[in-house]
Amino acid sequence: MSSAPLNLSYDLVLETLGIRPISHFSNSRESLSPQERLKQVQFQAKHFVEDFKMVNQQVQFLQTIDLVSVPYPVKSAFGNATSLINPYLYVTNRLMVVQFSTHAGTKTLLFSPSDLEANIKTPYFQRFRRLMGKLKNTLQPILTPTHNTVEQALESINLKPEDIDFICYDHLHTQDIRKWLGSFEQPAYFPNAKLLVMHQEWEAVKDLLPLQNHWYCPDGVDGIDPNKIIPLHSSIMLGDSLALVHTPGHTQGSQSLVVNTDKGIMVCSQNGISVDNYCPEYSTIYGLADHVLENSMAVIPNGEQPELRLDQYISMILEKTIADPHPDDKRFPYIMPSSELSARWQPFALAPTLSLGEIQMGELIQKASTSTDSEPYSIS
Repeated sequence: MSSAPLNLSYDLVLETLGIRPISHFSNSRESLSPQERLKQVQFQAKHFVEDFKMVNQQVQFLQTIDLVSVPYPVKSAFGNATSLINPYLYVTNRLMVVQFSTHAGTKTLLFSPSDLEANIKTPYFQRFRRLMGKLKNTLQPILTPTHNTVEQALESINLKPEDIDFICYDHLHTQDIRKWLGSFEQPAYFPNAKLLVMHQEWEAVKDLLPLQNHWYCPDGVDGIDPNKIIPLHSSIMLGDSLALVHTPGHTQGSQSLVVNTDKGIMVCSQNGISVDNYCPEYSTIYGLADHVLENSMAVIPNGEQPELRLDQYISMILEKTIADPHPDDKRFPYIMPSSELSARWQPFALAPTLSLGEIQMGELIQKASTSTDSEPYSIS
């Protein structure tokens, strides 16, 4: 695949990590016409898929593991597309473990590793705890059940903290990443890991406006060694079987993980919380199909107050274009939300039409013992 003409030292640093920038989506959103931006993104997404499939290398291992189920506003998930008495639905946050081959060796990536104990300090979660009042200690295990911690999930598949090369997220809402990467107060739980993050997201999370604070964990990135951060200035390939594609909208630096699997190309994102967001015309969720028919919409973005709503709509079309048909129902794209709509305690009218749940593909390769990085660098 082609590479973006970026700074040489930046390219060299990425190359040592088995990463290369790609230019497929460069300049695709420059037009002042939203329809033209949409057409350009679709065109470039198709070109990307052609190149991705031509290489046809699949990831060596992929497994998702449930972490926690939490209430989420129906209004945020589906906007005005559905109107029910129940103001909340449930989403289940999952850890994805991916192992893949690069010219720099086999790498292991964690997508959406959530520090459940620290993330609870996010104002959104604190507000929910206040609503529970004095019964929060009794109700929390029932209303926000923990299925696994990240530590338990990795132990269950025999991965050690030093085995992890990269961590990344679709965006940094609710995330406190100091435990994983270390800070002034604590050593890194993953001593060799680096954060892959779009530079727009990294710059924003360090200097938030009050309108953004509700969804971000206070001080969640304070004191992290900048050498642990890989700020991305374009979409990238990790080896030949994995990509991180910039998909702005839910936040300015939102990104989607594109994975070549034995069941087709899968996209992991939080622009939607279910496949119902991506193909609402086939949804069994109350009101969605009628809403998009009446409003000529192709997707329903997730987020009550996204920063770039037009861009999010375009990004969801991009994701649909990249993803193969779902292996269980060809009407839907093969898209896995990082926090997926759950049927937990949901009335039928809010249950997902199709859910991926936990999945596992391939065989995990156990690495030889590794030491922490000895040569710091910064590319910010």
